[in-house]
Amino acid sequence: MIEAFLGSEFIVLLGLVLLWGGTSFSANQIKYALNGGGNVHVWRNITRIGSWAGIALFLLWVVIICLILAVFGWYFVIDRFLVVLPLLALPVCFVITAALPKLKNAAGLHPNYLVAVLVPVHVMLAGSMIAFYLVTLDVPAIPDGQELTIYLAILAVTAVLLWFYHKRRLARILLHQPGILRRMLRGAGCTATFVGVLASWYAWSLETSKFPGSLSMVNHEVVDFGGGTVLAPPGAQGHDHSQPAIGNNTVSVTDLTGPKTGEPDKRFTLYAEKKAITLSSGKTIEAWTFNGQTPGPPIVVQAGDVVEVKLVNKDIEQGVTVHWHGVDVPNAEDGVAGMTQNAVMPGESHTYRFRVEEAGSHWYHSHQTSSIQVQKGLFGPFIILPEKQQDSGDMLDITTVVHDWDTPQGTVTTLDAADTLQTKAVKRGTKVRLRLINSSSLTKVFALHGTSYQVVAIDGEAIHQPGELSGQLLKIGGGGRYDLVFTMPDDPVTLHLYGENTDATIVFSEDGRGKASYLHDGEVFDPTTYGTPAPTPFSPVTSFDREFVMILDQLYLGNYNGKTSQLWAINGEVFPNTPTFMVQEGDIVKTTIVNRSFADHPMHLHGHHMHVLSKNGKPLSGSPLVLDTLLVEPGDIYEVAFLADNPGLWMDHCHNLEHAALGMTMHLAYENVTTPFTIGTDSGNHPE
Repeated sequence: MIEAFLGSEFIVLLGLVLLWGGTSFSANQIKYALNGGGNVHVWRNITRIGSWAGIALFLLWVVIICLILAVFGWYFVIDRFLVVLPLLALPVCFVITAALPKLKNAAGLHPNYLVAVLVPVHVMLAGSMIAFYLVTLDVPAIPDGQELTIYLAILAVTAVLLWFYHKRRLARILLHQPGILRRMLRGAGCTATFVGVLASWYAWSLETSKFPGSLSMVNHEVVDFGGGTVLAPPGAQGHDHSQPAIGNNTVSVTDLTGPKTGEPDKRFTLYAEKKAITLSSGKTIEAWTFNGQTPGPPIVVQAGDVVEVKLVNKDIEQGVTVHWHGVDVPNAEDGVAGMTQNAVMPGESHTYRFRVEEAGSHWYHSHQTSSIQVQKGLFGPFIILPEKQQDSGDMLDITTVVHDWDTPQGTVTTLDAADTLQTKAVKRGTKVRLRLINSSSLTKVFALHGTSYQVVAIDGEAIHQPGELSGQLLKIGGGGRYDLVFTMPDDPVTLHLYGENTDATIVFSEDGRGKASYLHDGEVFDPTTYGTPAPTPFSPVTSFDREFVMILDQLYLGNYNGKTSQLWAINGEVFPNTPTFMVQEGDIVKTTIVNRSFADHPMHLHGHHMHVLSKNGKPLSGSPLVLDTLLVEPGDIYEVAFLADNPGLWMDHCHNLEHAALGMTMHLAYENVTTPFTIGTDSGNHPE
């Protein structure tokens, strides 16, 4: 629903700019008409009608933002009320009190009074243009003192300049009426000047948007302390030393490692290499693979294991890393190029060592140019079995990864490496655990048809007392995982992607030759109401040390690292200007996440798990929900909490990786943690 409101607001604001632009033009013609250069009454009536229409359109915009406030809440309109509304309301009042009374009759258009008509109308145009610019290109999501005043100051200066300009211009016209040709040439000159200034500004903006050759990934210049104790970020400039700062000792991410000595319980080697793979349809894809396959080889370990993985880059020129998605590894093992390590270049290797303290379905993928490398195939499943559990024959454990491939023929969606129907033989009465992993950036909707089932885990975390489901649509955001359990019935069971133009389907049947049966309609599964309540570390009476707000927006157009594109912002900024959330070890942290955009945002916090407290103002009524990747759909507000118990510098970004690469990336930083690594062309590290 928020999409309809935002779309309506965009159209109304664009209408305001166009309408007040036309009204400003007609008002300007009155100057020339007074000295015989046109019909005064015609231009007066057009200006009057345009002004009333503009006021009506402004009131419609007010109605829209009031409806958004009523339906979605204050976070969705905070900038509209505090910044945008004054930019429109004050000029409207100016038009009503100064311009419209003069436009009532011809007497009000005496040269001595005409400036009082022209200035308010043109100021209204300026206010509409600034408002449109802010809502579409430079959102002041959580306005600060500067944003509350600077745009009003610009509007006030514009009004003063317009007053002197029109007064001087009107005096000259009354002395000597310019001919139509001269007016046309003047108009063409003004237009050319405006276009030239705009083009110059665009070229300057495009150039200055380029990242420097070397850049710290964590922004310690824009720091949010969440209302808690003010900390001194390492290397911060402009820190207010009048505020208390805690701690003096710094630690490098390179010191926050897993066990360095001893024989690991499990050892693996991953070779990153380019290889052509053939899908089940026979289509060939030039992929980037781990060990010559995609998805990469399953890494299966047990909780408590010390795991050692050696990454060898054979021929990926851009370099490669491995990030353990959803696994709370020590910071040095997180695999983020430019923050926890340098990218591993061709011919080089890097070894990760860590102890896994959790169980569940996870996955691994490259975090060097991840928006490209994951899409091209550098990913694989990472399954952590409960401690002491061995693979056994009493349950069939199946992992399937959904992925979107970009091909010259368009997007091809696969389940594992299959883009056609697959059949699997499963003996009747067998208990099946089906691990669904979404390695694509877009939200995927699964349907399991032909049997009842339980969602026993989400993002690897168990659901308390899951109930039986059937006919449900399971939405999994980019990077998310669902574990389903069902008992194989007599008839075939079909797993398919709902609403997708793909033949990728799995049919389970007794003889392995069953026919697919698709779910054509169903209710969307809501994990916040599923299962039954159980004790959690957080409650409505928890006292939080820090409380952050994360507002997710789209910028309809902007320049970013030398390119023009739609951008994705956090708190009105795009990386590297997004805020850094600063914490101390031991802090209990709450974050409110608000999606004011048109798109889904699967927000992924590295190194920690988020406990969902509420969705759209309603506390969870089902099982505790502990996630590492939270799917925030348009119009949603989530409150989540976590314990800051894993020191380091951690990414917090949208796992629609194209969104992350276009600005929707920020960081969680622990007090006094530093990194020797940088991003940019000088280092060759490009995490997104």
